[in-house]
Amino acid sequence: MNAAATALSLSAVAVGLPGLGAAAHLGTLALASLAYREPRPRGPVPPVRFLVLIPAHNEQAVLGRTLKAINAAIRPRDRVVVVADRCTDATEKIAREHGADVVVRPEGSEPGRAAARQAGLDHARGLDWDAIVMIDADSVCDAGFFDACERALAGGAQALQTRSEMLLGGGLAAQASVASFALQGVLIPRGRDRLGLLVRLRGTGMVLRRPVVERYSFRAAAGEDRWYGTELGLDGILPRHVESARLRSENVDTWKSAAAQRVRYEAGRMSAAREFVPRLLRRPTAATVEAAVELLTPPFAIAVGSAAAATALAVASGGVPLIIVTSGSLAVLSLTLVTGLLQADAPARTWLALLSAPGYIAWKLAVQARAFAAVRREQDYFPPTART
Repeated sequence: MNAAATALSLSAVAVGLPGLGAAAHLGTLALASLAYREPRPRGPVPPVRFLVLIPAHNEQAVLGRTLKAINAAIRPRDRVVVVADRCTDATEKIAREHGADVVVRPEGSEPGRAAARQAGLDHARGLDWDAIVMIDADSVCDAGFFDACERALAGGAQALQTRSEMLLGGGLAAQASVASFALQGVLIPRGRDRLGLLVRLRGTGMVLRRPVVERYSFRAAAGEDRWYGTELGLDGILPRHVESARLRSENVDTWKSAAAQRVRYEAGRMSAAREFVPRLLRRPTAATVEAAVELLTPPFAIAVGSAAAATALAVASGGVPLIIVTSGSLAVLSLTLVTGLLQADAPARTWLALLSAPGYIAWKLAVQARAFAAVRREQDYFPPTART
């Protein structure tokens, strides 16, 4: 092997490691997701009084639809609390019109969704309920949602994460979100649940028994749900995934909104990695090690870019074993995405949007850079997704 081929081979290895790691990790979860079985009670299902908590900052455009769906699904023993968080629109009025209790956080209160969630929980301590259901102001639940959560809790779980997807949209940004949530909200939690791992809490759709709520608090500037769930995992509390309790959230319709949303998500992951990876690895179990791996794994699009670039370098080097490994990583990642889209019943236009993958990968790299910069400067507030 000449010097040029050696340099290309070494470059392929360096570039391809993130893709190889992601392929091994996500490929395992994809296989496990095929064997997912929803938790079912073995005996009678005891009634659960749910308190539905909705943090809402200037959500007049979407809150009415969310509350209408919730009111159609809740039972007489359940109740709804909306946290009107520093609102300057009609959010509070809409919440009251739909029969919700309202906690008002005035302008000047501490910003951020973690503070809003915690304010709602502080208010809830004086109310009668057995479990909290967190639902975002833009999320629509299906009929039977609370009954499905009740059945899952009857199996002994202390925390749940319901199936979380994006509402269908028309543009490329919207289709990218649908594809992302096919993995993050469907395939990955199915696989983790089947393997007895830590199902990530995603904010909207997380269900927490009262003893859990009274023991843990929400914190972090971004990704407060991830931090909360990781704290649970460190203490051996593993949330379960509930497939039949489904939520669909408002989709982004512009790349600008999508970028702001993804920066918030990725900054949350990066800050959580800095906070939790050493602690997770000091308590090694299958669940904590996998949670650490997930925090260190790049986003799916970056992993695909890594595997594709490594494959091109391997082909240029002429090394057959290296070509097999790098192209195999790319194939595993591709099959993982296909599996997720099938499990999510993704429409044809989402599949067609995959043709824009090269541009999306470049966009995702820019998002990663912005998120990294935000974490480096210790940014302590990330605005919610803008409504149009």
